[in-house]
Amino acid sequence: MKRFELTVGGKDYKIDIEKFDGKQAVVKVDGRPYEIDVKKTTEGHSPGRPASPPAGDTQRVSPAVPEPPLPPIAAVPSGGQVVAPMPGMVLEIMVAVGDSVVAGMPVVKMEAMKMENEIPAAVNGVVKEIRVKVGDRVSTDEILLVIDEA
Repeated sequence: MKRFELTVGGKDYKIDIEKFDGKQAVVKVDGRPYEIDVKKTTEGHSPGRPASPPAGDTQRVSPAVPEPPLPPIAAVPSGGQVVAPMPGMVLEIMVAVGDSVVAGMPVVKMEAMKMENEIPAAVNGVVKEIRVKVGDRVSTDEILLVIDEA
């Protein structure tokens, strides 16, 4: 794992790169996980940024232009909790109390940043409680539903 410290718009961030295969990366920004799609520019690096950062385990790099925040992925759930990965509106609840679900199965559809996102169950089990309804506006990490683990 590589660790970076970045300053963007005057704010410091701690970045841990957990996985990088050249096309996708999994990083943690101040402990929050994000998935990133990486696209190579024609020069091999982004304009205004060094082609490669200085060597070392912890590096401090100040980008020339602040980047917009990265879209979050679902927070690590506690037990069978399904949480909102970002603020948005509930469009559809795809399960009912008592339904059996498997990890990865979509259970809630949300709209966030004008995109529809299917939120998956994190564990196998039975839906115990649904805490939201269609049309609800939810915050990041708000519990959407609870699954009794099988």
